[in-house]
Amino acid sequence: MARSKEQLARDARFLAGSPEGERVFGDLFDKNFIFTSTFDPNPNIAAFNEGRRAAMLDVISLIVNEPERFKAESPRRLASQAEGTEL
Repeated sequence: MARSKEQLARDARFLAGSPEGERVFGDLFDKNFIFTSTFDPNPNIAAFNEGRRAAMLDVISLIVNEPERFKAESPRRLASQAEGTEL
């Protein structure tokens, strides 16, 4: 079943807009190097980590059609995590 990118974006935003979706996407972002480095001394592992990150960036591009807003919110979330006050 082929879906348009616009429909996938609407579906992703719908899911991300729910508390459950926010938790799931947040967990996926944390586990797939969105807010952390993909570096590993082993180049094969680093490449694998980059692939995981690239897949999540595709998801983010569906949810957030405004890259500037995402860039502005990311540092705020990182600061919140560092302080232990999750947003």
